[in-house]
Amino acid sequence: MGLGAIVVMGEAQDGERAGVFPGDASVLSQPFACFDVLGRSTAQRIIERFVRADVDVVTVLQTAVRQDMKAPFTAFENVEFRVMRDAGEGVLQKLRHYSRNGIEHSFLILGNVYAETDLLDFYYFHREARQAATRAVDREGVLDLWVLDCEKAQTQAIDLQHLREAKSSDSSYFIREYVNRLSDPRDLRRFASDLLRGRCATRPPGREVKRGIWIDDGAEVHRRARIVAPAYIGRGSKVMEDTLVTRLSNVEKDCCVNYGTVIEDSSILQNTDIGICLDVCHAVANGNKLLKLDRNVVIEITDPSVMRSNGDTWKQGKDRKWGRNLLPFRRKHERQPTTDLQPATSAPKQRGLQAANLLQG
Repeated sequence: MGLGAIVVMGEAQDGERAGVFPGDASVLSQPFACFDVLGRSTAQRIIERFVRADVDVVTVLQTAVRQDMKAPFTAFENVEFRVMRDAGEGVLQKLRHYSRNGIEHSFLILGNVYAETDLLDFYYFHREARQAATRAVDREGVLDLWVLDCEKAQTQAIDLQHLREAKSSDSSYFIREYVNRLSDPRDLRRFASDLLRGRCATRPPGREVKRGIWIDDGAEVHRRARIVAPAYIGRGSKVMEDTLVTRLSNVEKDCCVNYGTVIEDSSILQNTDIGICLDVCHAVANGNKLLKLDRNVVIEITDPSVMRSNGDTWKQGKDRKWGRNLLPFRRKHERQPTTDLQPATSAPKQRGLQAANLLQG
């Protein structure tokens, strides 16, 4: 009895594309689930959960090609990526393909939902209910997460739009564990905060150099910088002289926080350069855009010396003199992108019922 999973990237809870903040449709250029939160995107975490649950095949349906999402899963034969134009049609085609190839049941999840439930328990619940579809719910209502009977879903003409418009179901699976809908930039901040507080089952990557302070591979922290727990500094990022990164802040990969800047209760998304002597508080920074969550306002910075999307340019112009005062955080061996996972060929065949005085706690 085969079990599959379909992960749809690019569809949001309300039917609009994720990554849109009220009043400005260009704030984030891609779905929220594609942005790193403490070193890995939510989409990667979703896929990893299906791999760990011994799902026979995981199909990721994307609205655009994202090579960086594929990279951590190239070693796994049971994870495939497909580019689509229409999500509904893509799901139906994949359900038909599953049914023809012996996959009787399939999970279906939209990439805007992160849920830490027991997936196999969900599957067994659905199988006992003998319904075409079983939808997950939590204390706040329905979730974009289902288990489908592949054959019944086709014969009853159940498509993605029908599934999403249905507010209730004859069979619903209640999730008591951690859930984040990722429908708003505040959810990105809440997810980072919950990870740092230990409210999720997943743990931040990198070294916990001091209790509550995680420094990922290749990050560089100036000797005169200060980090207050809990906080996270991502891969390849630089925290420069006289900076302060305060509680519940995360600086993602390949960022640069310049001299004298304070980061307070904020998320600095990947490839963002923050200028000198600034206060970034209760915000999400992405390139040259600053989302002030406490005021529901988006600020676009036109001066690149204040904020900008840096790409790899700051690495090319690295200040060697300043570099002598950095504390590098690297491991002896290259980190594996999906820790604790084994390639599909070795999966079971049976499915059973922490840096010195600069870092403060």
